[in-house]
Amino acid sequence: MNAFCKNIPDKTFEKLNHNGEFTRLAVSPGIINKHYTPAQFQAMAKVVGEIGAIKYSTSYSILLSIPTVDVADTTKELQDAGLYVAKQGPIVVMKACDFCDGDKMEAAPITEQLFHSLEGILVPTRLRLNVNGCASACYNAVYDDIGLVYQKDSFDVYLGAVPMGANAQAGTLFAKRVAVDSIESLLHEIIRLYNEHARPNEPFYKFYRRTNSAEYWKM
Repeated sequence: MNAFCKNIPDKTFEKLNHNGEFTRLAVSPGIINKHYTPAQFQAMAKVVGEIGAIKYSTSYSILLSIPTVDVADTTKELQDAGLYVAKQGPIVVMKACDFCDGDKMEAAPITEQLFHSLEGILVPTRLRLNVNGCASACYNAVYDDIGLVYQKDSFDVYLGAVPMGANAQAGTLFAKRVAVDSIESLLHEIIRLYNEHARPNEPFYKFYRRTNSAEYWKM
């Protein structure tokens, strides 16, 4: 009975901003962990209160709309509850699968290393790097700007996916079986090329598809 009982929400981010200044925070239990605790849900409900809004997203996170004046205090409260609050802006952001709920953690150490090395680097427009821990790639790494699919001490690297719209399509295989100890430097080079050769505000997929025949991609 509840599946279609209310199709139009009262508190969208746009509607909230008609009557005040709100900021939206993307919150998750972590890059790999996808399991929330009851206490974490209570913390999210508390910071949103009666005036904000909660929405789930396709990016493995929950979106919290809160008054902008409360962002600093709210962020600390959420972090104290063990939640990860994603950074905003035109930066490199990390996504990852759940590594089969922790049963296949071989790629977890290098994923954490990549997070500390790459997350937050400024780029022309927001760039999503998605790491999947086995060849199943069930968290759709190939449908993000840069997709890494782990296979026995190496990664297959996919670039240039169009994630949505009538022309949506997976990225193309850019490099196969890149050794774990080489993947970080390769990603830094790809990001450097994006920063150096992209047009202002050019999404990564448009940049890559426009330039993929350029000599500098022959690494």
